[in-house]
Amino acid sequence: MKELVKPDFFQNTFILLYSIAAFFLVLNKLWYNKRLSLNISKPNVYIFEFESQSAYFLTAYNLNAILFKILSYTLYNVTILKIARNYLNISFQNRIDWQILVLATTGYFILKFILETLYVFLIKQSNFLNKIRFIRTTYEFYTFFYLFFVGFLVYYFPFQSRVFFYLIITISVIWIAGVWANIYVSLRKHTEFKTYQIILYLCLSEILPFILLNGWIIFQIL
Repeated sequence: MKELVKPDFFQNTFILLYSIAAFFLVLNKLWYNKRLSLNISKPNVYIFEFESQSAYFLTAYNLNAILFKILSYTLYNVTILKIARNYLNISFQNRIDWQILVLATTGYFILKFILETLYVFLIKQSNFLNKIRFIRTTYEFYTFFYLFFVGFLVYYFPFQSRVFFYLIITISVIWIAGVWANIYVSLRKHTEFKTYQIILYLCLSEILPFILLNGWIIFQIL
C-alpha cells in the first residue's frame, strides 16, 4: 500500500503552505478591510459599490484571494486524506502528491472562470459578468475560509473517530451548499437573471467543477 503523501510533507511543507495562505488572508484583510468581511451572517454589501468603481476583475484583491483559495482547498484535502489513511485506517490504493492537488485546484478555478464566461455570453447577459463574478467571489471566500480553518484544526488536533470524520465531510458539503444558496439569492436580487438561468449558472459554473475536482481526487486514490 502506497503512502498518501510523502512523509516530510506534514513536517515542513504543510506548515509553510499554511503560512503562505495565512499571509494572503491577512494581506487582503489589511488592504481591503471594508470589502473582506468574515461574518457570513451579514455578507458584505460593499462588494457592489466596489464593482461599480472597477472595470477589472483581476485586481490585487482577487489575485490574493485566488491564491488563498487554492492553498486552502489543497491543504484541506491533504489533511482529510491523511487523517483517513493514518488514523482511521481507510485504505487507499494510490498516493496524490500535494503539487498535483495544487495544479488540480488551479484547474478547478480556471474551469469555473471559463464556464462562467461562456454561459453569460450564451444567454446574452454579459453586461452582468463583472457583477456576477464579484458576487461569486465574495460568497466563495466564506467557503475557503471555512476549509482553511477546519484543515488547520484537524491537522493540529487529529481524531480517530470515523463518525467525526464523516461529520466533518457532511458539514463541509452543507456549508458549500449554503454558500451556493446565498449566491442564488444574491443573483436574484442584484441581476436580471430568471430563476432557471441562475440554477443553470450554479449547475454549470459551481456544481459541475466541484463534482469534477472531487470526483477526480476520489478516482485517483481508490
